[in-house]
Amino acid sequence: MDETKPKTVTTAKGHAANKKSLESLVGKTIKLKLTSDEQVEGAIYTYDKITNCIALDCSQGTSATRRMGSYRIIKISYIKEIVSVSSEKKQLNEPSYLPVDRLRVREREAIDRLENKISKMGVGVTQEAQDIFNGLSKTLPCRWAKDTIVVMDEILIVPPYRVEDCKANSTSSASLARVKKVLEGERRKLEK
Repeated sequence: MDETKPKTVTTAKGHAANKKSLESLVGKTIKLKLTSDEQVEGAIYTYDKITNCIALDCSQGTSATRRMGSYRIIKISYIKEIVSVSSEKKQLNEPSYLPVDRLRVREREAIDRLENKISKMGVGVTQEAQDIFNGLSKTLPCRWAKDTIVVMDEILIVPPYRVEDCKANSTSSASLARVKKVLEGERRKLEK
């Protein structure tokens, strides 16, 4: 591969580059050094003037780094140096189809997991209170109501979260006994 150094480059320091030179590199294999000192190699798929980014088709690299349909979008300001540019242009493949419906499902699942994780974090509570909550929630459905742990939507455990701090109405006495027993076990675990 015949490699040449480009005459103009937009560097991480914000030096202006000749935009025409970037457009003329589309289809050529390029090796970049990023501001993180990572080296990236691929064929320039496109250059976007509006976002000031390039898209690299990284499926063109060596067999060790090649992944079919692997594209990388890099902001020009993150490019520290253009290490090399091939003199020949390659025929670039069309990007493969993206299963948008599956991506939306994955996005929804990730958001649900994050919301669930956030809902299990007490706000303004001690680490001990959070540890008690985490232990209880492994076996019983729990949620936070400010600094109070609500178990099975029937039992309230108020600070400082001891067995005697459990409260329930008279119809929930069996559930209260169970929660007290689990809480007592969790407190013993924490004391070890």
